[in-house]
Amino acid sequence: MKVSIQRFLKLNIWLLLLVPLLGKAAQDIERIVVSGGSITEIIYAFNEQQRIVGVDSTSVFPSDATNKPQVGYVRRINVEGILSLNPELLLGEADTGPEKVLKQLQNTGLKTHIFSENDNLAGVENKIKKVAQLLNVEEKGKQLVNHIAKDRNALTHLLSQVTSTPNVLFVLNLRSGQPIVSGAGTSAHEIITAAGATNIAATHFNGWKPLSTEAAMAMNPDFIIAMGRHGQDKVADLASIPHFKFSNAVKKNQVLIFDGSYLLGMGPRTPQAVAELASKLHPNAKLPNDYQFSALQSATKVESL
Repeated sequence: MKVSIQRFLKLNIWLLLLVPLLGKAAQDIERIVVSGGSITEIIYAFNEQQRIVGVDSTSVFPSDATNKPQVGYVRRINVEGILSLNPELLLGEADTGPEKVLKQLQNTGLKTHIFSENDNLAGVENKIKKVAQLLNVEEKGKQLVNHIAKDRNALTHLLSQVTSTPNVLFVLNLRSGQPIVSGAGTSAHEIITAAGATNIAATHFNGWKPLSTEAAMAMNPDFIIAMGRHGQDKVADLASIPHFKFSNAVKKNQVLIFDGSYLLGMGPRTPQAVAELASKLHPNAKLPNDYQFSALQSATKVESL
């Protein structure tokens, strides 16, 4: 009996020593490499950016993130560049790759998590919760999710007043004077639909495709959405090409310019961006009186919510 008691005491002492080590993993991860702008935004929103030791080239918001060491483009991350930062964790969006590089990194023992299931508008909150869990800051995750609920509710309120759906064309960029536009199955298509509009190109093709002058004139969109940071320059460019020169969108001055990471980033600002887009596509519908856009110029910090 005496031996059993001694063994019992030793076992409990061992467990007491082991428990802190088991709980240490997430709490002590202080060196994180991020491949994907939305994840970077989330970590900054948690005010945990000091834990980021490297980012990919799509991590452009907030602007401070661009000062972090770079590890390449999200789809072409660099093994040597990442390992040189001595990371403890790699967090990546669904298109992080190539797969060969991910396997090489994992074979070194680097812990990785790729958000393959939450990289869309519907999955923003789940992505936030998972990042919060991995960083052991679940309470900050809850606060950010609650903040985003206001954006979701504002959008629902506005769309409840909508009686018609405008035809929209989403232009990613101009390539040799030819617009590259969004068909079905793209992030832009998801955003347009969520904002209560019709992606006029979706019935013609999937993915991103160049659009001929004839096809563009036949579509004749009510609104054109384009990516850019210098709005008026982009409006002038689109209005001058024959594809859109005589379109309803140009005639009615309904060419909308949005920052790409804001509208398509699928990060904590995207639900607000959709609400803002919907308010422009449906000017007669109103957002709630007490709702304000709060994340246009700076990261949404949890502690200020």
